[in-house]
Amino acid sequence: MRFAFLFLLFLSISCTNNPHLVSELFEDQNLPIEIIEKSNLIHTENGLIKLEIIANKIERFIDDSPRLLFSDGFEVIFYDDSSNVISNLKAKNAIVDEINNIMTASSSVVLSNKTKTLETEYLVWDEKKDKIYTDNDVIITTEKEKIYAKGFSSDPNFNDYTLNKISGKMYISEID
Repeated sequence: MRFAFLFLLFLSISCTNNPHLVSELFEDQNLPIEIIEKSNLIHTENGLIKLEIIANKIERFIDDSPRLLFSDGFEVIFYDDSSNVISNLKAKNAIVDEINNIMTASSSVVLSNKTKTLETEYLVWDEKKDKIYTDNDVIITTEKEKIYAKGFSSDPNFNDYTLNKISGKMYISEID
């Protein structure tokens, strides 16, 4: 009986964890609180669809800088007030700063609407300023021209845009 009591006492003492060692094990790892795979998110305002996000993988982090990390490809589809597609944005990766509402898309970024397509490797969408921009190289392709530039700024619908350091083949119609 005495042996069994000593054995149980030894067993209970030897099976303790140091809480500081356990916390150190997980302290350096910045793990997402949420992982979503194969998602289709729809954002509405006043009952109208404003945009739709289709993503293969989304990770949400809530540390010092809350953010969403899109990897393995995604697409954002922008709609007008009549639920018609205005433009879309595709890329392999993106990070969304949830505090400032800024999306940074990278790797094979393509922004397009019905009449033109923009290609680049890096593009920023600032939702608060309602602006999409980059300082990187861009290629804009329309039915009649291909424009190369370094630097681009536009509204999210890709209707009104500005280019910097332009080169390429452009056709300008005559002004009356």
